[in-house]
Amino acid sequence: MSALCENELNRKRFECDPLADSAVAEVARNRGEKALRNHDLYSAVKELGTITKDSYCAKFIEFYEQEPSWNVEWQMCELGRRVFVRNSVFAGLVLMYGSLVSSFTAAFGNKVLSAMGRISPYGDVRRRLFETLFFVRAVVLGSLSEIKGACMRVRLLHAAVRHHLLHRDSGWEIEKYGCPINQEDLAGTLSTFSSVVIHGLETLGIFLSKAEKDGYQTLWRYVGFYLGMTSDMLCNNYEEEWELCNMIRVRQCKPDPDSLMLTETLLQEFASKPPFHLSYNASSSLSRLFIGDDLADELGLSRFNMPSQIIMALLYWMLRTMCLIQRGIPFLENVLYKFGKYSLNTIVHFSLGGRKPSFMMKVYS
Repeated sequence: MSALCENELNRKRFECDPLADSAVAEVARNRGEKALRNHDLYSAVKELGTITKDSYCAKFIEFYEQEPSWNVEWQMCELGRRVFVRNSVFAGLVLMYGSLVSSFTAAFGNKVLSAMGRISPYGDVRRRLFETLFFVRAVVLGSLSEIKGACMRVRLLHAAVRHHLLHRDSGWEIEKYGCPINQEDLAGTLSTFSSVVIHGLETLGIFLSKAEKDGYQTLWRYVGFYLGMTSDMLCNNYEEEWELCNMIRVRQCKPDPDSLMLTETLLQEFASKPPFHLSYNASSSLSRLFIGDDLADELGLSRFNMPSQIIMALLYWMLRTMCLIQRGIPFLENVLYKFGKYSLNTIVHFSLGGRKPSFMMKVYS
């Protein structure tokens, strides 16, 4: 990484989302701080925006009536959506045991999770993760309005968390960690849903074409725009994003006690439970496979024993063979897509008890 890139990313740690932050501050002034913990935060923003046309809330709502400055290639996005849905079960494994565990190792970025306590021995770990899965489903199966709606709520949640940590006596060390949920953290998080998922699928044996990789990354680039990321942090293709992801990883992925606590909580909470019913050792070993030995050693993750290594090798070649076959048989690709769609919808429905997530700020201590 060049010094210029290093300096730029250092600056990004103190850059947040002025539009969303201003809208949330406006809600706090007009409705009180308690409104930020209300599941109708979005409704409050919309109502205030309707009352006062030149308010920050109005500008926030108006933002979602525009499209990005670049030409969004929807055919590519749809190709990327099919990639995830077709492989939703395995993509879910990558998200939970690869992307999430990798994000826990970010010694600066993980401080927000620790401060809010939602992924901790005393937080609601399962609901927090299934709310994230609901968001992913909106992105890969929802309409454009559903994608924008989900992004609005997540973006307001991020702004509410920033407001809480920066305006209350939370002990947040801004000089040390930068602003909570800053632009670098947003870029790193976006990559865990995008390029990291692609890399994880290939680790399992699911190889994608360049068009599929770029299509999936284009989809999440669009999402990043509506999550309030600046244009200079939104990459043009998969290769660029993977390079940025690794730059951030080198800078941040240095496991600390918070990393160990977050990882252990995740593995314990889902051991031998839905949606994957993997044992603690199996999920720990799978995380090692996804994040690599260096980080896994620092987290104390398990290794696959010999029988498990044989099973994983067989799975790898089975998935690789399936990829080759389905590319030549459109009917099979469609069957896999329908099965993946059914699996994703079923997991989300039963995980959340048929209810929609609140995207509400919660603090556990």
